[in-house]
Amino acid sequence: MPNLSRCGFLRTIRKNRMLFYPVAVAAAVRVIGAFWLYHLLSEGGAFHTDWMDTNPRLIPGWSSGPNLSVSSNWLWLFNAWDSPQFQLIAQLGYVHPDYVYLPGYPILIRIVGTLIGNYWLAAFLLTQGFALASLVVFQMLARLYMKPKEALCATLLMAIFPEIIVFTTLGYSEALFLFSTISAWYLYKTQRTIPSLLLAGLASVTRIYGIAIIIPMFLDIVKTKHYRRLLQLVIPASFLASWFLFCYLSTGDPLASWNDEKWFTSNISSKFSLAQTIINQLLRGIVGAVPVPFYIDPPILIALSLFVYLIARTWQVDRPLSAYAVAIFGALMFTATNQLALLRFLTFIFPIWLTIRVRSLFLVAVCITFLAPVALLLWLYAITVTFVG
Repeated sequence: MPNLSRCGFLRTIRKNRMLFYPVAVAAAVRVIGAFWLYHLLSEGGAFHTDWMDTNPRLIPGWSSGPNLSVSSNWLWLFNAWDSPQFQLIAQLGYVHPDYVYLPGYPILIRIVGTLIGNYWLAAFLLTQGFALASLVVFQMLARLYMKPKEALCATLLMAIFPEIIVFTTLGYSEALFLFSTISAWYLYKTQRTIPSLLLAGLASVTRIYGIAIIIPMFLDIVKTKHYRRLLQLVIPASFLASWFLFCYLSTGDPLASWNDEKWFTSNISSKFSLAQTIINQLLRGIVGAVPVPFYIDPPILIALSLFVYLIARTWQVDRPLSAYAVAIFGALMFTATNQLALLRFLTFIFPIWLTIRVRSLFLVAVCITFLAPVALLLWLYAITVTFVG
């Protein structure tokens, strides 16, 4: 009997070993990138980035001591631009204009940071953990829609895509958002509704448009005529409602997130979303008015066109799920004012990766060989040169 049990366990491991190939590839890129960047940004044996000089509060380990130990310098490889704000919220709470950052990620940093005694290390562990776990859950989901080899290839391509590598390596909320949305839909598809709705709620308080993941659930419930299950959708809605209530009790404004977002965009040269800009251009053309100069870099235009095509193709994969992809795309078009930001957010609409049907591991290996260096360069730019999304 023990031998049979052992054989069954080994068969299970062999059967599911493909789930860990994308994890190994993504982890290898992160490790190689971290060593390369640490060496590249070290002078005289000391690692340094400009972000280490911005504010004494932004020192990893600041809450437990006034100075940053040399052994913790490496955490700055994973923090730049807005990412330290999540750790500061976890430590100090909300003040304007931080309400733009929803509480899902900071709450988890607070919990883990309290347990291990370091909020910055907690953010690092959470980000990397959710990033790699997302790949496992996505491949499990993809197997519901395609053959195992195709699911592996699609997961590998998603894992190595530069925007995904960067924003699930730096301390941003994308890793948690990606994990919670994929897991919510996977659990729903496998008939585990309550855990699915809890994760949908987590997605909604990680990024506000995460609530859109209940749209395909609603459509599926209506299609199958299980109307009593509609009441269960109150669960994720209550997560978002609790955030609005917190904002009201803290500031007197339930829409503090929205207003803080407007404060941020008021400092941007273009105050119109991309959709508004395009509509204005079309209307000017119709009435014969002189168009306002509007330019999209050709590489960004090509990339955006590709993602629009993939979003359209989600209809062929899963019609209810395609409603989620279209809803997120529409929300981003009418809120994003920056072309790079739009490209960044589009990559995290997970249904688009379900449209990838590649069977050749050689072709995927070629793509990895090309995309991995691009991802590392984008990571370098993100922490030293300019914001990449």
